[in-house]
This record gives sequence, structure tokens and C-alpha cells, in this order.
Amino acid sequence: MTEKQQKQASKKTLTIVAAVVLVLVVLGVAAMLLTQKPSAPKRNVTIVIWHAMGPEEVKTLEDVIADFHVQHPEITVKLEQKADLETSLKTAIPAGQGPDLFIWAHDWIGKFAEAGLLEPIDEYVTPSVLNKFSPIGQNAIEYRGHYYAMPLAAETVALIYNKALVPNPPKTFDEMKSIMAKFTNPDKGTYGLATPIDPYFLSGWVHAFGGYYFDDKTKQPGLDKPETIKGFKFFFEQVYPYVAKTRDYNAQVSLFLEGKAPMMINGPWSIGDVKKAGINFGVAPLPPIDSSSVPHPYGGVKLVYVAKGVKDKAAVWTFLEWLTTNPNVIKQFAIRNGYIPVLKEVLNDPEIQNNPVIYGFGQAVQNAIPMPKSPEMAAVWGPVDTAITNIMGGKQSIEAALTAAQQEVLSALKK
Repeated sequence: MTEKQQKQASKKTLTIVAAVVLVLVVLGVAAMLLTQKPSAPKRNVTIVIWHAMGPEEVKTLEDVIADFHVQHPEITVKLEQKADLETSLKTAIPAGQGPDLFIWAHDWIGKFAEAGLLEPIDEYVTPSVLNKFSPIGQNAIEYRGHYYAMPLAAETVALIYNKALVPNPPKTFDEMKSIMAKFTNPDKGTYGLATPIDPYFLSGWVHAFGGYYFDDKTKQPGLDKPETIKGFKFFFEQVYPYVAKTRDYNAQVSLFLEGKAPMMINGPWSIGDVKKAGINFGVAPLPPIDSSSVPHPYGGVKLVYVAKGVKDKAAVWTFLEWLTTNPNVIKQFAIRNGYIPVLKEVLNDPEIQNNPVIYGFGQAVQNAIPMPKSPEMAAVWGPVDTAITNIMGGKQSIEAALTAAQQEVLSALKK
């Protein structure tokens, strides 16, 4: 081979090598673009959150959002309160006028996912993200193999007691009943217990005797089961006589806040108002009825859902991940609002473990039964609510009301 031919061959080889390198670089960049999570844009973005939270919860959320905005000035987060959140979402999201995020318990995940109202975030919820949360938090955000939300806190109801009136929480239901009887005097406007009267708040008494509203595994209601009827009878015969005869949530809460009831059954969301009222209070699980019957109220996980049609998914994830995995944020919700953390790092924080309010609700969560995630559960709440109204109004006996509710649910499930 001549010198000239050698140079030409060498030049050709270099050209081929350069071409191969260029192809590899292009393929590498393409692979990175395919596998990398979309990064949050630097342009200004507005994220809208819809909610139905209480005023003290909103104040905490506003404060942490302000902290976020300092770190991410290009992202503005706006809160909008909705009186009827579910109806608002079901109307607005299909019309392309919904929020980016909304906050509610985990029991909506099934029906909202089935209705196409949620945006999957599978590409963001990696094993490393998932493992930051306790099992109840991990389970709550998944439905049929997809992730649609991030967990903010666990929640259930417990016994909140005014230490000025009840220095120590009752250890048994008999003790609780004695306290209720002592303070109940309707003529003076005082009652032994303040408790909202609805399916969620009654669930603990129903589950105590083995009853249930709906079985998430069999997809069948159990409203006419003897155990469910027994739970309702227990509430209306042993608890209801010491409770104000109103289904108005705020009216019940006000009795406790005004010192007209020594105890209240409520959740962490009510703690901000209790603190604001200046009450020296404690929190404990609902006491056992006997050695075999312990109240097991419904428990839930407060989720931040991603709505279908979210306008800027990358920016939304930047905020959502920060809100739910930042220990300082979760600690604020725990300390200020009594939220039960599901973020492991905060759960193991000594300050949280030694907080009597969070500890009390944490103990209550141990007795809680997770609300069903099945969309079929949506057909259950209304009939149970109607049954309660009819029982309170004397229109139907407990057996008749629950039997009618059972048939109504079964009919709805066949449609």
C-alpha cells in the first residue's frame, strides 16, 4: 500500500470512528431523555390545589407553601376551598377546568381512578420514594398497579378529653359511660359527649362487634348482618342518650370547644380549633367495650391527588414531592394540627414520639380499619346516612333502616 493509500485508509477509518462515536452520543442522549424524569421548568408556573380543610389546617398549609415559594420562586401555589369538593371535582375535571392537585382521604382513589379523573405519576414514584413511607402510606396511593397521589398523613378518630373536666381518659367503656352520665343535662345545654353522627363516626362501634358496611374483598355490603345491627344498637342505646340530638358537625364540635361537653370523638383535623379554644386536652383511643369488643373506627390516609389534565406535571411533582417528603413540613402538620405522620423519618423523630397528642392518635390508628378503596364503596355512604337519619327521626327501627339500606346498596351495585 502506498503512502497516499495509507493516508486515505487512515482518513476513512477516522471518519468511520467519528461517525460511530456520533451515533453513540446521539443514542446516549436519546436514552437519557427517555429515562430521565422531566425537570421542572424555569418559567413561571401556577399550581392550583382544591381542598375542604379546616381553617387551622389551611393556615399550616399556607405557611409551608410560603416556604416552598422562597425556594422555588418560579412556582406559585394557590389554594381554593370547595364546600362540596367531590361534586366540584367531578364537574370541573372532565371539562378541563379542574385543579392540578386536590386533598382528600384515600377512599376516593378507586372511584376517581375508574372515572378517569386522576393522572398517574408512576414515573415519579420510584422505590426510593415509596420506601420513605410507612406501609399504610404506601398502600394508600396505589390502585390497580398505578400511583395517583402522595400521602400526607394518617387519620382516624379518637377520644379527645378536656383535662379540666376529665383529668384522665376512661380506660373502659363503663368508665366512659359514667363520665357521660355525670355531665349530661340537656336542660342546661350540657352533654356527656360531643360526636358527629354519621357513617364514618359510627363505624368504630359497628366494627367493635364484627359488623361492617362493605367488604372490600367480596365487594358486598354487610348492613343487615346481625353484628352490624348490634353495633348500631350499641351506639343508639349506650352512647346516643348522652349526645346532643343534632347531626350538625359544627354544633357538636362547638359543645366541646365551649366546655359544654367533657369529651369529643373527632380526628386530627379538629385539633387546631381545640388548641385555639385554649383547652387543656388529651387524646386517647376509644376505650374497649369489654375484653372481646374494641371500637375499630375507619382510618384513612390524607392524600394529595394529581388531577387528570394537570397542566405542568414536572412542576407539580416538584411541589408534591417537597410537600410530602420534607421532614420539616410533615413535622409542622404533626405538631400544629395533630397529623399522624406516615413519613418514616418523622415517625422516628423523638419530638414526635414524645408528643402526647400525636401519640394518642397514633395509638388510635393501631385500632383503625382502613376505609375501602373500591369504587363500589361510593354506593354505600348514602344509604347508611339515610338509615341514621331515619333512626334518629323515629321513622324506622334500627333493623328496618339497615335492611332497607342493604337493599338500596345491592340495587345500586347491580346497575
